[in-house]
Amino acid sequence: MVKALELVADPTIQSRVQELLQPRFYGSGVRRVKLIQTHTSWVFIAGDFAYKVKKPVNFGFLDYTTLSARKFFCYEELRLNRQLAPDLYLDVLPITEAGGKLKLGGSGRIVDYCVKMRALPQSAIMTERLKNGQVTFEQIDEIARLVARFHQQAERGEEISRYGSSEIIRLNWDENFAQTLDFISKTISRQAFDEIRSRVERFINRQREVFRQRRHQGFVRRCHGDLHSKNIFLADRPYIFDCIEFNPRFSCSDVASEIAFMAMDLDFHQRHDLANFFIERYWALTGDQGMLSLLRFYQCYRAYVRGKVTGFQLNDPGVPADIRRQAQLTARRYFDLALRYARLLETKPFLVVFAGLPGVGKSFLARHFAARTLAMHLLSDSIRKQLCGIPVSARRFDGYGRGIYAPEVSQRTYDELFRRAEAFLAGGISVVLDATFTGEDSRQRCRELADRLGVKLLMVLVDCPERTVISRLRRRANQTGFSDANLEIYRIMKERFKTPRSGPGLLRIDSRQPVRRSLEQIERRLRI
Repeated sequence: MVKALELVADPTIQSRVQELLQPRFYGSGVRRVKLIQTHTSWVFIAGDFAYKVKKPVNFGFLDYTTLSARKFFCYEELRLNRQLAPDLYLDVLPITEAGGKLKLGGSGRIVDYCVKMRALPQSAIMTERLKNGQVTFEQIDEIARLVARFHQQAERGEEISRYGSSEIIRLNWDENFAQTLDFISKTISRQAFDEIRSRVERFINRQREVFRQRRHQGFVRRCHGDLHSKNIFLADRPYIFDCIEFNPRFSCSDVASEIAFMAMDLDFHQRHDLANFFIERYWALTGDQGMLSLLRFYQCYRAYVRGKVTGFQLNDPGVPADIRRQAQLTARRYFDLALRYARLLETKPFLVVFAGLPGVGKSFLARHFAARTLAMHLLSDSIRKQLCGIPVSARRFDGYGRGIYAPEVSQRTYDELFRRAEAFLAGGISVVLDATFTGEDSRQRCRELADRLGVKLLMVLVDCPERTVISRLRRRANQTGFSDANLEIYRIMKERFKTPRSGPGLLRIDSRQPVRRSLEQIERRLRI
């Protein structure tokens, strides 16, 4: 049972929050104080700094009800977060009382503690940038590199590895289910609750040996534990902050769980393209093949936990009614996403190949289909630039057959495209391939890959009249994007393009028709 916010015998600022909203509390130069609160803390933003005070709450998995506990976990928060953001986390300060007034620091009676941080503008929080379409693939690449380096150096060992055991994983899930019982019909339906629980339990039983191997191979580490867009600032560079300090059961995990959290969050914000790119880049940087078979499971776990935690606000009397109503809607969306991931745990992966000339709209369709099915979208244009060390959104007009489009670079690109496709399919993740596939040789490689792995294959040939292509290419000439193709390249490639033979494994789509109709045609062919 989740406990509501409760009064405790130890001193706390709980009934004196208004005093911390006074600018004079923070000294001269502060004109306004903004309060942000979660179910576990108050954050006071005052001038150039932010001060985080832990609420005296006990949720079972977290207990801040005593002053000594809040002091300890403030220092733990400072220590752990300095690994990823040393220039954001500055100090731990006491909040004292003298003469009936609260003071920041000082030598009076200690009422509480706070973590002092450097404040960055709230507009720089990644969640806000996502809402405004301001997150770039290059920023996602930076985050993937930062997390990969952090994981490489992260603490590990026998004591930490036990948190990746199937027993602890099951315990975490059992706690989740117990703590959401009271929210059935409020934030999650009975049908969704039962279905997620049964699918998760079957997966844990099937994958016990996989969990054991991941522990033995050292992939269970002390991670950030709460890696999502609300805990990332995008300023001069990405700043990852607010890692979990209160319970090693949540911070110590398989690195796959951490990657799944970030990817789930991007899915939640309807940016499956960024989620795919984050997974793809982390995988390419680390070579962690084993994480792929666990990604959907941990994405389900992370979505479920976010639904649960967001729902806790419904029982917090300190949260305004309008925010509680919004929290209820948000929690429902998280649980809906968790159900989508849960269903993928027992779904056989497929391979869909989008082929066609530049400008016909195949990448647009491929991206929407991947988002609709939560498949991995692999683009030759993106992989080509990754291999050449070029930002994926940068334009390079080297001309047909030259520079990064030389035959040997194209060969490397297709080889890597198929290598990645095989890795993700072998990990149980459906794949959408997106390239021109000019000749029969490259299409035959798709068939051989599907046969080798025993997965369903569908080739989608996307086309439209040349006048439509010309209009699209002119429109995107000055835009950023993966593709560098222009009208000249389109016409050269059109002369070389060999139209695939008709057959049951081929679906032709005119991209001028409504997107939804095209996606439904593909799904009918795949019978999904």
